[in-house]
Amino acid sequence: MPRRPLAAALVRAARWIPVVLLLLIFVPQGWAKFSDTSGWAAAFRHWGYPDWFRVTIGVVELTAAALLLLGPAAVAGALLIVCVMLGGMATHVAFDHGRHMTSEVVPLTLALVVLVLRRRDAAEAVARVRRGARRQAAA
Repeated sequence: MPRRPLAAALVRAARWIPVVLLLLIFVPQGWAKFSDTSGWAAAFRHWGYPDWFRVTIGVVELTAAALLLLGPAAVAGALLIVCVMLGGMATHVAFDHGRHMTSEVVPLTLALVVLVLRRRDAAEAVARVRRGARRQAAA
């Protein structure tokens, strides 16, 4: 009998490993996008993107990082990261002939792991929204 609580605790802890790794990536990288002197500023200029776009990506990355900490909202954070990473990959294909595209693979994979591990949370959140919408429609 003691194995079940231990196993459950290990599963809960394992769910946080990809989240922590994503936080270690996206908090500093998102924050760096606010600096006009960062490597990101130079990269976005090289790719032809305006400053407001770089800052917007920083806001999205920091928002995703915050959502990762909020239990069921981690799914939304992971989805934001997937979108940003796919956009980054497309940028590398379009402007750098795909040379640096692999830098998005690890965060993309970690975000997909979060989506898989939190799929029940996502399903429950969708069910709550649907129940609320039905109640509101019935009122």
